[in-house]
Amino acid sequence: MKSKTLRKNLWEAIEPMWAVDFHSHIPIGHESAGTMARLLCYHYSETDAMNAGMPYEEYMAQVDWEAKARFLVPYFPLSVGTTTYAGLHEVARGLFGFEKRITKDTWEALCDAANDRMRDEGWLSTALKANRIAHVFGTNDPLENLEGAKAWYQPCLRVDKFINLEEHALSDTVEDLSEVTGKDIATLSDFSDAMDVRFGWFMEKGAVSIAVSLPPDFSLGAGIISPGVVFDRILAGDPVSTDDLHTLRTRLFYTALDLCRKYGFVFQLMSGVVRQVHRGVGNRGDGLTMHPDMFRTFWEPLNTYPDVRFDFTVLSAADQHQLCILVKNFPNAVLSGMWWYCNTPSIIETALRMRLELVGSYCQNGQNTDSYMIEQSYYKMRQYKRALVRTLATMIEDQFFTEDEALDIAHALLFENPIRHFGLDRKKIEENIRILESA
Repeated sequence: MKSKTLRKNLWEAIEPMWAVDFHSHIPIGHESAGTMARLLCYHYSETDAMNAGMPYEEYMAQVDWEAKARFLVPYFPLSVGTTTYAGLHEVARGLFGFEKRITKDTWEALCDAANDRMRDEGWLSTALKANRIAHVFGTNDPLENLEGAKAWYQPCLRVDKFINLEEHALSDTVEDLSEVTGKDIATLSDFSDAMDVRFGWFMEKGAVSIAVSLPPDFSLGAGIISPGVVFDRILAGDPVSTDDLHTLRTRLFYTALDLCRKYGFVFQLMSGVVRQVHRGVGNRGDGLTMHPDMFRTFWEPLNTYPDVRFDFTVLSAADQHQLCILVKNFPNAVLSGMWWYCNTPSIIETALRMRLELVGSYCQNGQNTDSYMIEQSYYKMRQYKRALVRTLATMIEDQFFTEDEALDIAHALLFENPIRHFGLDRKKIEENIRILESA
């Protein structure tokens, strides 16, 4: 079969497939961007515009999303070729029927067309149907009340505040956790008990996983001073060394693992981000690096907790090979999605082929969008599907599998594997699909 015809056949079969989005930042109650101006000001767009010369301070001084978009859009043509630029145009075409290029002369017309659609009562269902996404994981703060979650929304407990002590002040976390659990927290044991309460509460609300974002130099190890003493010193306001802080961090990491075992949670680990490489611009300035021991760090937890599923994703394309080898050697590990800086079509295609060749389709999940609003998911899922089509086509041509087997692989990655790996309620998701299909 000629390559062009093969890809066309694969796309026609894969494009309408439903998917499970197992990591997003979509907030309960604000699932839609609400306005096109806010969608245009996605932080990826802000970073690209800053690289094209947009003065950050002047941009941030704008009073609302419309003013920010008016300031930002003139820089759009300077970022042509980026995944974000292409993606916003795909959203404009696919969700709002806007065929023009987004420029300082056209963006307001786009906003008029898009804002009317987003005000429709059934917009979220319309967008999900267009996205072909049946179930969406959130990223929920330990203090979040989770009220108002839609039937297609999956809570996920984000535990950075419990583990990343360099980024989150422990005293603030203790105060907040004490308030939400109603428990006095004076010792490390008290803190662990309060974590237990919150894990249990999230399970009652339907959570099936916890998630954490880790730096590339994250390590586990015991120091000279006990973790309890380090905890006491921090709460007392006394200085502690980096090594002592890592001792406490190690204890809290293993506490989270103990609670995953207790409540049957999957541990979603996102590794490789370096915060604030460009200082003063928030998450527009985060970077990445590699560390020789990043994967070795997890050997001991994977061996010690064979009954806990570890779900890994990495930020650097260069780490994808080591991740495959890690997952290949541990039955309790899976790899997932294309996170952040790896979520570009060329990297997706390369990584997908390597993943399939090294670990097959059974122990990996397809794509998570990492979206902050439901409309962004449209282009992120479609870009992944196109890369998936190209990958599967070349592997069919190279006689790895047949076309029918390729379609089975696509369905597994997008839908079946996330349901199995996270223990999701298939009947509930299939019912959501029936509702969305009829919308």
